[in-house]
Amino acid sequence: MGSLVFVGFGLAGSVSLSLEGVVAAKAADKVYLEVYTSPSNDSLRRELEGIIGLEVELIGRETIEDGRRILEESKSLNVVLIAPGDSMVATTHMDLRIRAAAEGVETWVVHNASILSALLGETGLHAYKFGKTVTMARSGPTLHTTVYSTVFENLVHRLHTIVLLEHDYASGFFFDPLSAIKGLLDTEAELKQGIFDEDTLLIFASRIGRKDQSVVAGRISTLLQKDFGQPPHVLVVPGRLHFTEVDALKVLLKTGEEEIRDNSERVPRLAEKMVNRYTKKARAALDRARALCSKDEEQIYAQLFENVECYVSDAERFLGQGRDELAVLSTGYAEGLLDALTYLSEKFMNIWEQPAGNERINE
Repeated sequence: MGSLVFVGFGLAGSVSLSLEGVVAAKAADKVYLEVYTSPSNDSLRRELEGIIGLEVELIGRETIEDGRRILEESKSLNVVLIAPGDSMVATTHMDLRIRAAAEGVETWVVHNASILSALLGETGLHAYKFGKTVTMARSGPTLHTTVYSTVFENLVHRLHTIVLLEHDYASGFFFDPLSAIKGLLDTEAELKQGIFDEDTLLIFASRIGRKDQSVVAGRISTLLQKDFGQPPHVLVVPGRLHFTEVDALKVLLKTGEEEIRDNSERVPRLAEKMVNRYTKKARAALDRARALCSKDEEQIYAQLFENVECYVSDAERFLGQGRDELAVLSTGYAEGLLDALTYLSEKFMNIWEQPAGNERINE
């Protein structure tokens, strides 16, 4: 009976391989080193062979995605697949593990540090403030719309984005930071959502876990003058920064205060756009309704007017708390009460000063 063990290699080469990983590899009949998620070479392979005393074979994306060779071997042999970082960060490895388990092969994982966890310690950004991670890949004539859209959605929620830069071991290609910046600026020129320009704050982490690692933060205009050296590189697009995150950028990364900005400020939430627009209209309509009332009528409608004011205030308060759904609902209730006036008296028919249906939440 065979097995398939996924061993994380960590970030610093052979010295970051865990003792548990060494033990698992030494007990293997077949050892593979995956080389597509981070740069690897024959020198690293030889170091690994010296540690575990077994031959190590380098394999790329195609072998893992196809999986049939590894799956067939693992039915009768103890197979170890070593991957840079933590094996389960790559979806192809998880897919291979699921397929193996479905075919009755025993599997387990020896975890290690990954770039996703290391970025927290190196940048000082908070773990819970990261949104969806995305990979920036070569796209020829097409735009990097997936990356752009992911950053946009994360910024809507004030979250940071990790952008993994593609590495192709077979061709020796690795996205460098300056090409990544150019790709994002080109996409901005097409989509025009105002996310990326010379003032956008970015962080590039390079060769994390190695002696020559570097982490650089700054606005695009500043970063375009930098030399980031050899790969691997990872891009972080910060969202809203907590004051302790700002302190980390200043102290740990030596980032000047003039370089730091809140990228999310230029991407207002949909609810923010709606509520700000509609509360303004609701207040204007309320003022016009009151102006149309006699003193006696104002007493009659006083409770209704007060409820409209309360709902509008609630909408603004909920928006400030990030409770978008309640903010939109409260605005709708305010409009609903004002609409009720139009059924009570014809004098209120034009309080919105626009045809019915124009920019109204409840229609």
